[in-house]
Amino acid sequence: MKLRVSNIGGITEPLELEIMPGVMSYEAPNAYGKTSLSKSLISLLTSSIKPEDLLNVFSDNGEIELIEEDNTYYRKIKRIKGKITEERQLLMDDDRALLLSYFSPENKLLVQVLAGEDNVEWFISTTSKINEIKAKKEELEKLLNDAKNAKDEMQKNYNIAIELQQRLVAIDRQIEKLEKEKETGSTIISNTVQTINITRQNKLDEINSKINVRREELERTKQKLEKAEAEIKEKESKLKTETKQEIEKELKKIEEELRSLTSKRSELEIELKVLERVSEEIKEADQRHASSCYVCGSHVDPETWKSRSEVISKELSSKTNSLESLRSEIVKLNNKKQELEIRLKDFDRMENEILELKNSYDTLKTKIDTLQFQIQDLERQKREMEEKFNRTGEGIVGMKLSPIDERINELKKKRSEIIYDLQNLGVPTLIAEKISQKEREIQNLSEQIDKYTVDFMKRLRSAKEEFMRISNFILKEMEFNLNAEITDDNKLVVKRNGADLDIKKLSSSERTTIALILIISALKSYFQTPYFVIDESAMTFDQKRYEKLLKVLTGISKYVIVTRSSEKINVRKATKELRASS
Repeated sequence: MKLRVSNIGGITEPLELEIMPGVMSYEAPNAYGKTSLSKSLISLLTSSIKPEDLLNVFSDNGEIELIEEDNTYYRKIKRIKGKITEERQLLMDDDRALLLSYFSPENKLLVQVLAGEDNVEWFISTTSKINEIKAKKEELEKLLNDAKNAKDEMQKNYNIAIELQQRLVAIDRQIEKLEKEKETGSTIISNTVQTINITRQNKLDEINSKINVRREELERTKQKLEKAEAEIKEKESKLKTETKQEIEKELKKIEEELRSLTSKRSELEIELKVLERVSEEIKEADQRHASSCYVCGSHVDPETWKSRSEVISKELSSKTNSLESLRSEIVKLNNKKQELEIRLKDFDRMENEILELKNSYDTLKTKIDTLQFQIQDLERQKREMEEKFNRTGEGIVGMKLSPIDERINELKKKRSEIIYDLQNLGVPTLIAEKISQKEREIQNLSEQIDKYTVDFMKRLRSAKEEFMRISNFILKEMEFNLNAEITDDNKLVVKRNGADLDIKKLSSSERTTIALILIISALKSYFQTPYFVIDESAMTFDQKRYEKLLKVLTGISKYVIVTRSSEKINVRKATKELRASS
């Protein structure tokens, strides 16, 4: 695997490096660009490292290129009139790479463990993406609950439809029996009266039923219209164009400030590295009691080195404080930027909701007009029908229906009502088919939920079990007299000779090792990284443990790169030296 970097961070001259499979140690002096090299590698795994955080502050062009197995990945960054753009082809794009592929003093987990904090629940949740699984499971559970409720409603309608069908069969049998009885004693008059009254009543009942249905639907539609109108007014009152414009203006201002502060931060970082190098050279000169300046060669009183060192230290402290202040301000501005972006998204969402409500409002108004017209037309048909029946009935005044005819009319009326109810409910066979479809849907959702539940529990246990499996082995290999475990409530517990230890009281190298074991556990459980980078974090180990660390790292990824400060540039694979130069 070949890496080429230019004008990235502190790397101002083109740097080319061939990375061999296995564990590679890269040692170089301070301010030589080790961290810039490490960030260059990690930036090809996640877009969360922004181009403005990579490009050298004094350069207008920067490039990172990685060639691995005939595939080329890159980030090409340009600064044009103060605006930074880039072309990129990443090896992967996963925010977890910052946690699981980059073990540096900036690693959030390492910072936590070094501070003595023992709660690793956030780490397991983030690296395992368990919250995404939980959210998907909850979404499926809601769908399952809705499906079950829908199925229960279908089952209820099915039972009612079966009962109505049984009643319909019973009524048909009664009508058939009464019709046979009527045939023997009916008269032309009774048949005429029966026909007129049945026709009249059935048609009037049908029209009245339609009118009632339309009126109920009209009332419901009016209520929906009023509700939509109230929601539109409420949302429009909350939506102020002026406020949105102010937020956009403020967001633009914050972005400009961020660019300015980021540039200042990079300048300070470079100045600090220069001062650190100067401080080291002065201290070395003081230790040697040098009598000549290492820069110009002029004579120097050895006693002045201490005063020079104090001056440099004060300036280092001052610039470090300034850098921390800048970083804090950048964090605050980024948080403010995120808040403003969320508010802008809320504005856009509310505008879309208002548009949808207005479309719904127009549809409801059209539906109201249609229903009012239908009701007026049905009432007109009813009046005309009543007038017609009255004229027809004038010639047969005084005629009476026989008891059989009256009973048949009652049964037919009930039959019409049952048929109307069945039409609203649906045919039982069709309902049964829908119930079967819904049962299959419920079964499918239940199986998916079971799979997510199993995956949820597996991911919850996986890193813990992996940690238990490898932690004591690695601690023993590194010759630390410690045992470590993760409790059921996701707390990190470290013991020595069976006694619990306060993490804060562990040495820096012990805490660093514990954090590294957690990272390796997560890598083996959740995340396959193409390469793993340890930047400067191995400085806490003495040379013996450093060599053991390189062996421990074997196999966690195809490529493992460990950077370390040294007076000479030295690149080697595990314990076997590949190349060394002064």
